[in-house]
Amino acid sequence: MNPFFSNEQRIAELQFAAATWVGTPFMPNASVKGHGVSCQKLVGAIYQESGAIARGFKIPEGPMDWSHAHTDSLITAFMLLQPNFICVAAAGFPLPALPGDLLGFRIGGSVNHVGVLVTTTGKFVHCLRGTGVMFSSVKEAAYQSRLEKIWRPLNPEPGGAA
Repeated sequence: MNPFFSNEQRIAELQFAAATWVGTPFMPNASVKGHGVSCQKLVGAIYQESGAIARGFKIPEGPMDWSHAHTDSLITAFMLLQPNFICVAAAGFPLPALPGDLLGFRIGGSVNHVGVLVTTTGKFVHCLRGTGVMFSSVKEAAYQSRLEKIWRPLNPEPGGAA
């Protein structure tokens, strides 16, 4: 099972797609570059723009405060159904993350925030309420302590590179 982002061209496409969203304000369940996006819609758009998932793939909407009242994660449940993603790490089981990995952060009682790793040094893109789309580092204490899951997009073609 080969990672989708396994060559420099694909990583460059991922980084370019991520950078074009920076500065877009937060808006629940929206996905309009420059106007408004939520964290789950952002990662879906970046994966579509960089070719990891098909254009038009439906990213579900999600209630903003789900994790404050629930311990089950809608994100984790959704990711279990995605055949081209594999969970490569869970809390307490570190594994070197790769560019393109989907990072799931625990907010409240469950994984309720996502971002995409864009470098091998820990830089990731995500969208926060009140801030919008930005780059952060998984090495920052606030993110490192909340990182709960890592999913890796796989190349859907047997054997490899496209």
